[in-house]
Amino acid sequence: MFKRISIVLLASAMLTVSAAASTVSFYVVEAGKNEKADSKISDLWETAFMDVFFEAGYIISNAPVMQLARCPSNILQIVDFKEAAYCGIDYMLIVLLDYKQGEARPEEISFYVFKVNKREKITESKIRQRTYSRNAREEYDNMKSIARGFVPYIGD
Repeated sequence: MFKRISIVLLASAMLTVSAAASTVSFYVVEAGKNEKADSKISDLWETAFMDVFFEAGYIISNAPVMQLARCPSNILQIVDFKEAAYCGIDYMLIVLLDYKQGEARPEEISFYVFKVNKREKITESKIRQRTYSRNAREEYDNMKSIARGFVPYIGD
């Protein structure tokens, strides 16, 4: 009898323990994109970040890819913290692909990480777009490597 009660109490304790994970939403923004631009680049960036953060144990979501005529002077012009908080998002990660006129690939890529409930920018980073001579797999692996660099910025 004592053994059964102990097992029931232990099982009950295990079931009441909950695990929590931060929710991260990804926004990919194409600024100045033209007809010549490779449309797969945005999808690759989004997929790379989502893969990395999912593997790291985060709850992930994404917004539709946004297209702007030109690069915004302030990234906060395109971010809606109120809606994000309402949707339960803890962190926003924005990938801004800045295309120069006539170019098929973005010249510069900017990354922003925001903590939604505090409306606080955690980090900002910019890189120049690299050209890959080998294959698309090498490019995707590099994107995932860059995404892994942002994982430590997410968490309480």
